[in-house]
Amino acid sequence: MQVPPIFSALKKDGKKLYEEARKGKTAEELGIEAREVTIYDLKLLPTNEKGEGLPSFGLDVECGGGTYIRSLVRDIGRELNTCATMTSLVRTQQAQFLLDNTVEKDDLSADTIFAAIDKTNSEMKSNGEDSKPDDN
Repeated sequence: MQVPPIFSALKKDGKKLYEEARKGKTAEELGIEAREVTIYDLKLLPTNEKGEGLPSFGLDVECGGGTYIRSLVRDIGRELNTCATMTSLVRTQQAQFLLDNTVEKDDLSADTIFAAIDKTNSEMKSNGEDSKPDDN
């Protein structure tokens, strides 16, 4: 179970949490409820993205939708009887879309977009996935 961060766009009683947080309200005052999240894989990396070691480190997380990585880092710190904060985040995959298959803004053209779509579709087929959305 994970309690979402107070600075999020989630709504409680019709109000966005971040708006209430900016007014000085705490998570406890707002009664933010824990949600079930799924962590499929969690790897501790010896350095962060800048190559810095302890006290900095990296995490490689494979998780289900609705997981707040900021909250995961906060919760890991609490479990270790310390504090932890996240200094950067790189999303390497969203559903079937991989960061490695993205096209840089300066390289956008009809040809590069088509090639990226074709590559993603090919990878999905080789993984046994259907590249067309369900009509159901």
